[in-house]
Amino acid sequence: MDGTRGGAVFDEARLEAVRAFAYGAGHEINNPLANIAARAQALLVDEVHPERRRKLATIVDQAFRARDMIGGLMVFARPPVPRPAAVAVHDVVRPAVDAARSVAESRGVRLEYSPPPTVVTVHVDAGQVGEALRALVHNALEAVDEGGRVVVEVSSAGPVVRVAVVDDGPGMDADAVRRAFDPFYSGRDAGRGIGMGLPKALRLVEANGGRLVVDSRPAGGTRVAVEFAAQGG
Repeated sequence: MDGTRGGAVFDEARLEAVRAFAYGAGHEINNPLANIAARAQALLVDEVHPERRRKLATIVDQAFRARDMIGGLMVFARPPVPRPAAVAVHDVVRPAVDAARSVAESRGVRLEYSPPPTVVTVHVDAGQVGEALRALVHNALEAVDEGGRVVVEVSSAGPVVRVAVVDDGPGMDADAVRRAFDPFYSGRDAGRGIGMGLPKALRLVEANGGRLVVDSRPAGGTRVAVEFAAQGG
């Protein structure tokens, strides 16, 4: 099954409607969340009772968690303008993989990285693309059980540079692939949780002139590839 972004699998009009809703909703929700977090933090400063401190700390933690999700929603709705520059692909991918190693270890998952044999350069915003790759790796780690495997591969063919994140999890059917980039879509049956990682990754990749390709099938694992034009390609 070809899950190419922009092909029959993805409904661009539907995603555009979701983006418009997401931008408005994000603005409306952000202010109350900021007030909740600020007030809980202020109360926590002077609170001495252990149980009340625990409850206030939980409120702060959950408010920040919600804030982060709303932040992802806002990026999905309207990603920041990239500031592209020439950068070696390895210098973008390696930090994203290293940032996920502690999560992989805690889950008992093997995380492997196959760097390019030679220096390959792209013209992108390294921070934005790195953030997208971190989201893809984290999503792959969540998809596999203990003892599973996630591999990050870099390859180039002609003018195209490809970074693929491959997991040996349960995979997704065609409908789950089609909806995987909807904000807060729950693909729990396919091993994915609720979140904004994939939608945010998609938007950041597209904002940097890239393409995202998904190949997945039930019981066959998932491969998510990010493609960019090679520098000078």
